[in-house]
Amino acid sequence: MGWPTQRLLKESMDKEGGKKLTTKIKNIFYRVNGNMGETIQFYEDVLGLSLQFNDRDQWAQFKLGDVTFALGGEEEVPDKLEANAVVTFEVENIEKMKTLLEEKGCWVSEIRDMGSHGSTCYFFDPATNIVQLYQK
Repeated sequence: MGWPTQRLLKESMDKEGGKKLTTKIKNIFYRVNGNMGETIQFYEDVLGLSLQFNDRDQWAQFKLGDVTFALGGEEEVPDKLEANAVVTFEVENIEKMKTLLEEKGCWVSEIRDMGSHGSTCYFFDPATNIVQLYQK
């Protein structure tokens, strides 16, 4: 069967109209296992990044061109998994992408509604890396 993740993300088709579902990298985030404030200060002071958004100890986001680099607290890592880095792909229709992945044999988490921040879910690639989908 194989893992069709890359092909699905790149070439998935909307079954109802033949329209391609577009996908782009939304952000890459690292899990923060320690002090969020100290980690934010490191990226600002040492690497010169500008903080775009901060939600207490759970999320800090820096803009890097069209992509964001983010720091996520423990509550942002799905089911407290031992992941330290996660790539997030922004999709036009998260429900359709979830269905396409499941039809190809991928396990996909439930969709998490974050209100005005959008919706997200995750799955694993063949190397067991967490891949997150996001829809605004």
